[in-house]
Amino acid sequence: MPGLVAPVSYRAVRRLPFARAAVAAAHAPMDSRPTRSTGLLVSLRGGLNAGLLCGFLLGLLDGVPAGLRTATTGAWTWIGCLGGAVVSYGIAWVAALVALAFVAHPLLRQRDLGGRMRVLAGIGLGVGLSLALAWWTRPYVLWGVPATDPRRLATFALMLVVGLAAGALAMGLGRRLPRWVLLTGTCLVPLAWAAGLLHMSQERGEAQQRGRLNARTSSRPNVLLVVVDALRQDVLGCYGNTRVRTPVIDGLAARGVVFENAWVQAPFTWSSFGSILTGKYPRRHGLVKMAPGVRMAPNITLPWHLKSAALKGEPGSLQPADFVGAAFLTGTLSHGSGLLRGFDVYYEAMVGHDLVELDSAWSVFRSELVLSLVRTKVEGRWLRWRNEDPVAVAARQWLGQNSRRRFVSMVHFYSTHTPYDPPRRFREMYVDPSYDGPIEAFYASYREAIEHGQYSPTEADRAQIANLYYAGVTQADAMLGEILSELERQGVLDDTLVIVTADHGEELGDHGVWEHNFMYETNLRVPLVMALPGRLPAGVRSAALVESVDIVATVCSLLALQPPYEPGQVDPQGRDRGAIDGVDLAPLARGEVAAVKPHAFAENGVYLAVRDLRFKLVVAAEALGREDWRSPPRPGVEGARLYDLLADPLERSDVLGQVPAEAERLLAVLRDFDARMPVPRSEMVESQRDIEAQRLQLQRLGYAGGIGQGVDEPRQEE
Repeated sequence: MPGLVAPVSYRAVRRLPFARAAVAAAHAPMDSRPTRSTGLLVSLRGGLNAGLLCGFLLGLLDGVPAGLRTATTGAWTWIGCLGGAVVSYGIAWVAALVALAFVAHPLLRQRDLGGRMRVLAGIGLGVGLSLALAWWTRPYVLWGVPATDPRRLATFALMLVVGLAAGALAMGLGRRLPRWVLLTGTCLVPLAWAAGLLHMSQERGEAQQRGRLNARTSSRPNVLLVVVDALRQDVLGCYGNTRVRTPVIDGLAARGVVFENAWVQAPFTWSSFGSILTGKYPRRHGLVKMAPGVRMAPNITLPWHLKSAALKGEPGSLQPADFVGAAFLTGTLSHGSGLLRGFDVYYEAMVGHDLVELDSAWSVFRSELVLSLVRTKVEGRWLRWRNEDPVAVAARQWLGQNSRRRFVSMVHFYSTHTPYDPPRRFREMYVDPSYDGPIEAFYASYREAIEHGQYSPTEADRAQIANLYYAGVTQADAMLGEILSELERQGVLDDTLVIVTADHGEELGDHGVWEHNFMYETNLRVPLVMALPGRLPAGVRSAALVESVDIVATVCSLLALQPPYEPGQVDPQGRDRGAIDGVDLAPLARGEVAAVKPHAFAENGVYLAVRDLRFKLVVAAEALGREDWRSPPRPGVEGARLYDLLADPLERSDVLGQVPAEAERLLAVLRDFDARMPVPRSEMVESQRDIEAQRLQLQRLGYAGGIGQGVDEPRQEE
């Protein structure tokens, strides 16, 4: 170690303000008296030096794990990214500690420069450490509790005390460091800044160069896919609702095509998004459950396909830089799920990732710094306080800045997913001002309390929950309007294929249950609206049966591209994982055909469902291959159900025993579907939501406890 500082001239280094202050801070006795000016300038210099020190230490402390999480590779990339972390923290902490020095000058003026720096640096380190502690303990400490909750604030206050104590301890230990160690660190600070600034200036991701118009793309439109999480079909004006206000989607429907019988392939987010983006059923694309660490196997997604798709009707294919892909996400959907393959840019509100360019190592690295994560979260709360949604703002700004490029963009809205807690301007459109019940917002925990019998909602409560949901629907409509208005201002709306759909619907107590992951039409039947002037007719409504898997094939058709296919994925039984299941809906929209498929399919961790235009059959997966497939396979799992959707659209009556021939017909179709899927049913692991639904069913049947807890013992009547 001494050899590292031997070439450095002590006389030259000590002239640096930071070095002089660092040496003083390290070696000044605790009872030293001021030997320099007590003026404000000295305090500000102390804040500057403390900020540089904190930025250096916190940048390294946060940068190393961030690099490991993002799998940063290459010596120069590591050095540049760590330098960038030092610069980022340094700018923030210099600004904060100089401001603190200005405010606290009357308390600092009796100390010398080193003493002032030591105090300010201790505070800065303490705050930084407490922020990191608070962020990384979120999954374990009061998970799901809002940041403004008193319990959360009290916990952070305790962490702040711990952090400040650690900062004071670090400054105390710093006083005992040898002079050569301090000088080495002093030299590393400017070197880190130089490396970081150079790396950040050179790191301009390829995403900034993608999408430039050329001969291959000039005649092809942009693609904007808007997925509103948990959006029921029956709450939109274009689907017959007369109360909920959705003027933007209704207007889009008027200038495009409305598909009245669109089905999702799974009543929960990840599997459904997998089908939307790949054109495959869940047991072909393989993402069949939602759990930490689960990731979809590599599939050809829509944005990935637009990097190499073969042109239809002409030689050649698209090139990787022809389209730029951008995804703007809320909720549990994230880049880590593997669903976003092919998107070059992404924004994740819930995770806390600001706009990330995957081609830029610094952009990816920066997104994992606690400083960036906290800043994005704070900005999101600020926007929500202003009644703006951060995802809508990020999408609108990016699309406005990149409207002259060919893009494929997906925007994921979350206002119709729990918690139903809309901004006041939307809330006031629906909520009864005379309601005086306990539900100001509806959280998933409230649903759990209702299903577990801990709370029984009144009719007023039910109306309140529905009204909050309706407000979220109108909010989503307004956010879509902001994005479409931006595209119109840029003059590219008519050159953009706009698709609005949902990953699943939502139960509002319709069948005694709430939220989603159920096989009712409220969960499986979703809106699907497409508009592209000149290539799709306006004002068309189709009652044919369609599915989410059809979106990819339809986009390819409208862009005059061959649909995706990945060869070499056929198993010995002839089941092909590389093929897509969806079909082109453009002929249906243009009136060239009356139907494109006779059946639609969906499944979750417990049940499979099939429907045609009249009947729907739901069968427990465990019973599908049995002779007694109608019976419940075990307590907590329902037996087969058949619904006549024309006579009973609300699915109140099971007609399985009344039309057995229809049930047998659909059973044969469902068994054939199951046999054709390359991913076995054994990989469809029950989610926590599935288990909760089974527990609820057990309670309805009169069983005590729950799954695995006395399920064979009926509960005694009280």
